[in-house]
Amino acid sequence: MFRRTLPLFLAAPALAQGFPTRPVRLVVPFAAGGPTDAIARLVAAQLEPAWGQPTVVENRPGAGGSTGSALVARAAPDGHTLLVTANSHAINPAVLRNLPFDTLRDFSAVVRLADGPFALVVHPSLGVRDMAGFLALARARPGALNYASPGHGTGNHLAMERLKVLAGIDITHVPFGGAAPATTALLSGQVQAMFNNLVNTLPHAADGRMVPIAIGSAARASVLPQLPSLTESFSGFTAVNWYAVFGPAGMAPALVDGINAAMARAVTAPAVVERLTAQGITPAPAPAAQFSREVVDEVAEWARVARAANIQPE
Repeated sequence: MFRRTLPLFLAAPALAQGFPTRPVRLVVPFAAGGPTDAIARLVAAQLEPAWGQPTVVENRPGAGGSTGSALVARAAPDGHTLLVTANSHAINPAVLRNLPFDTLRDFSAVVRLADGPFALVVHPSLGVRDMAGFLALARARPGALNYASPGHGTGNHLAMERLKVLAGIDITHVPFGGAAPATTALLSGQVQAMFNNLVNTLPHAADGRMVPIAIGSAARASVLPQLPSLTESFSGFTAVNWYAVFGPAGMAPALVDGINAAMARAVTAPAVVERLTAQGITPAPAPAAQFSREVVDEVAEWARVARAANIQPE
C-alpha cells in the first residue's frame, strides 16, 4: 500500500528562479492511451496551476520510444522540454542499433514517478489458470505458442525472454507497434500469452477475455490479491515497469532538483494517487541523484539480460 507520508526531499529545493517562463512540453515517446501517457497527463494537470504556465503533453511515438527521446535530447537544457518515458529507455541500448543518442550521456535523470508491475496473461482458449499449467503446456508444445509484446526490446518482451530462460520453455515472440495492438492480438486469440500492463489487463480480466496467471511485482498486488507473484515460482524474478522524467543533458542541478520536487508533489497528490493505485500503479518518486544511479545500473543489467536471452539488436 502506498504511504501518503511524503519523504523529506519533496519539500526540498524551490524551482530555479524564473522557471518556467513559457509553456512546458512533456514529450511522451509512445502513442496516446497507454500508462505512460496517462501518468504524464495526470502529472501535467497538477503542474500547470502550480507553475502558472501551460504544461502540454506531446505524443511522439516511434522506434521503440527513441523518436520522442531524441527530440528531448536535442532540446535546450532549460527544463521547458522534458521526456516522460518508461524503463524501455534503459533497455533500448541493449536491443536497438544506432540509437540517435547516448542514453546515459545525453539526458539528465530528473525523477522516477511511479512503478507498475506487468501481469502474465493468457488467452482463455489455452484452458490454463496458473503458472504451473502454462509452463506444462509450453513444455509439451515447444515452439507452438506465440506471445505478444508492444515491440522488440520493450520491458514486456524482455520479461518473457527472462521467463523462457528461467523456465526452459520455447514460445515465439510476435512484436506489435504498442501495448494496445498487442492486447488486441491476445484478445482475438492471434497470440496466446503476453506480459501486459495492468491498465490493459484489469478490464479484460474482469470480463474473462484474458486470464492473468502471475503478477510481476515482488509481492502480490492489491488490485489482484488472488494472483501469485512471479517470485513465488522463480525466486528473485520480477517484471516491473517504471515511469520517469528525463531532460536534456546539461541541466543545472538546482533546476533538476526543483523540477524533481514539483513532479514528486504532483504524482503524490491525493487525486493522482487514487487514480494510479486503482490501475495497479504505485507512485514512487525519488531524489534525482538516486534515480540517476539506478538508471546507470539498469542499463548494465538489461545488457546482461539481452545477452543471456541471445536477443540481437535490431
